[in-house]
Amino acid sequence: MRWQSLIAVPVVLGAGFAAVASSPAPVAATEHTEPVAVTAADGSTGVGVLPADPAGPRPVRGTGNPVGNPGADLPPEVTVAPGQPSPVLAGEGPLAIPELVLYAYRAAEMQLAIDEPECALPWHLLAAIGRITSQHADSGRTDVLGTLTTARVAPGTGRLGPMQLPPEVWSQFSADGNADGTANPQNVFDATLAAGAWLCSDDARLAEADARARAAARFDPSPEFVANVQAWSAAYEKGAAVSPGIVVPPPTPPAVPARPNTADVAETVPAPVAGTTTAPAPEPAPAPAVEPVPVPAPAPETPPAVEGPPAAPVLPSLPCLVPALCPPQSAP
Repeated sequence: MRWQSLIAVPVVLGAGFAAVASSPAPVAATEHTEPVAVTAADGSTGVGVLPADPAGPRPVRGTGNPVGNPGADLPPEVTVAPGQPSPVLAGEGPLAIPELVLYAYRAAEMQLAIDEPECALPWHLLAAIGRITSQHADSGRTDVLGTLTTARVAPGTGRLGPMQLPPEVWSQFSADGNADGTANPQNVFDATLAAGAWLCSDDARLAEADARARAAARFDPSPEFVANVQAWSAAYEKGAAVSPGIVVPPPTPPAVPARPNTADVAETVPAPVAGTTTAPAPEPAPAPAVEPVPVPAPAPETPPAVEGPPAAPVLPSLPCLVPALCPPQSAP
């Protein structure tokens, strides 16, 4: 399968955090409050003021909660102006995604947009699942090809890799997401593309939030897990920070010793041992003489005959016009 390079869209994130942090905390109104008797746990009584609207406990957002409790590990609030695209900012923080891992999420989104266009799988859904299952491939601890430096296998369930795929799911949807010729569940590109294919299976349509919730339940049907995936997915859709990650170079193959060039190596002759006599090498027997075979001399070539000029034609005798000069004619 092919995978293509990804484009990060820069947008300013968290415009309202500074204003919220610098604004004074609201002061509860204390007018018309009446002192009331309060009984402590040890039975003693005292006088105090009851709040007008007691607030219940609220979940703490951020990354300080243990990952083992998905319901308590919620993303921070993100504020984005209406109509703005999903921002991806270079930085750190609770929304930080290692760069190589973010490429894997976006590559799976684009590949499945080609293979399963009706599915409409968003990358931030994969990012939310990858964040909860492995903290984005152990905070990006991979080699340059995206393979985890330490393999992840869940004890008991045997779930594999950065997306914690069940073994039977990997057997059905295994993929080669980085086009290196090998499908490896410990590789973030391969595991993310396989997870996306699993989410898009059975004609899933993930454009709506309810459909994405049902797809996330395939990883873990607990309401806490599904709600956490929805919260992180929405936060990543509004704004995600990119961190460099911890990319480990691949191991260097052992050096192969160079073969010597026999043309440059002088031929060594063993030195004679002291006290021994080296017998002279026998002379080679002379080869028998071979008499030459007589070759007949070539016959002389006869030069071609040279033809002379053609003979002149015989002319008739001319009549004698002066009788005194004419020779006597013989009698007939």
